[in-house]
Amino acid sequence: MDEQAETTNKQFPRHKLFSRELALLMYGFGDSISPLPESVDVLEDILVDFINSTCVQAATVPGRKNKIQVEDFKFVLRKDPKKLARVEELLAMNKEIEVARTLF
Repeated sequence: MDEQAETTNKQFPRHKLFSRELALLMYGFGDSISPLPESVDVLEDILVDFINSTCVQAATVPGRKNKIQVEDFKFVLRKDPKKLARVEELLAMNKEIEVARTLF
């Protein structure tokens, strides 16, 4: 583990932030109805590390000095077409939801 990750772990302790949701996702993808807590913990560590590294990369996008924007995440994910397509799909769905809310 590198020094930056150790610093982040000290600042933001990981205490089962996504355990319930990950257990349900694991069940949905074929695991048992109640997966082992160790399995959920490992998956949560992987998820939190991915989120953390993606945010750090988005914060260090060249040419940006202010807060992180959606375009920064798109830039970070540009080499992974599946993830980028999913981000764009979620953004489009979010826009549709906002339009639908204004109609009601």
